[in-house]
Amino acid sequence: MSSKEEVIQQWRRFGWENRFKMAFGKPVKLLEKEVECLKNSRERTSIWKLMITDGTTEIPLVLKIYKKPLKENHVVELNMYQIANTFLQEFMPKVYWIEPNVKSGEIWMFIEYCKPLRGQIKLDPSHYDNIIPTVAKFHAATFEKRISQHSDIFDSWLPDYTSMSMDSERRKHIEKTKEYLDLAMKDSNLRGLVEPCYKNLHRIFRKGPIFFPELMESGQSLIHGDLHIHNISCRNANENEEWDIQLVDWESAKYAPGWFDLVVLVEILIDFRKDWQKNADAIRNHCAQLYSDEMKKYGITFKTDPVQLMKMAYLQRTLEKRLLNHLRRVLRGEKSVLLERYLEKTMVWGKELGLY
Repeated sequence: MSSKEEVIQQWRRFGWENRFKMAFGKPVKLLEKEVECLKNSRERTSIWKLMITDGTTEIPLVLKIYKKPLKENHVVELNMYQIANTFLQEFMPKVYWIEPNVKSGEIWMFIEYCKPLRGQIKLDPSHYDNIIPTVAKFHAATFEKRISQHSDIFDSWLPDYTSMSMDSERRKHIEKTKEYLDLAMKDSNLRGLVEPCYKNLHRIFRKGPIFFPELMESGQSLIHGDLHIHNISCRNANENEEWDIQLVDWESAKYAPGWFDLVVLVEILIDFRKDWQKNADAIRNHCAQLYSDEMKKYGITFKTDPVQLMKMAYLQRTLEKRLLNHLRRVLRGEKSVLLERYLEKTMVWGKELGLY
């Protein structure tokens, strides 16, 4: 991936200080010693934090570099920032500009640095009261027929959860999951975990790839798709006022049931946080009802109980891909915190919701 020296070299070569002078209305310069790599992702993207100054104030920026050939999720993210940003600017960082051909066709995108929520606070369940209203407002803006008002923005590139291509993908993943369950049954370390669920999982898979029509009937919107706490930024988390939240890392954006975002935001964190698990029902019930109440403010109501919709979205997400990913991981000799939770909750909630 790009090095710190290369970032500085390209900055000088393209004269980007002049571009930022136009953006901020005053001369600025890059503080070269403070160029910092935040993330490298499998040689395809890298994320950098840059600091520029006008001599008085230091202004942080984010630079994201995409290498070609672009993957589909990178195209989605670039379109979110390049095409959808004006419509969704309340929920996203500001885009300064996108440089399309820096080196070997690389795309360099400069956006506003938004302070990550993680690190500002020690997250506890009460903080969902500050986050979920923004998530609901974001979903409501494109809920069902409302997205058709913005077809010029989204139609040509936004992945659709109900499309034939995504349906085909789900079916392939489910068949692959069955294969990995068979492999797990032959593995001495995994057999004890998988065997009690094996027959019921096969009964459940026969009902797929959409396991809950009610989830689809609850309505769809543009969703973030990877709404964990690392992808939430906030300008004022330590202040006693409504949080000003921006969402980052839009590679998984799609048109899908909004409950998938709630699952990642709330339920997956419960799976990781053992200290939350004794109060899991209370946390889940509160968050599902809060989201439902917030959506109602925008004229959106759900016929199915919100907690059931949360559980359905969790199981749908688990069965269509996540269980496969974590079986594969453990069979490779890696650790998985979530595999046991996925199996346990699929059995409990699957029975409760009539999957077997």
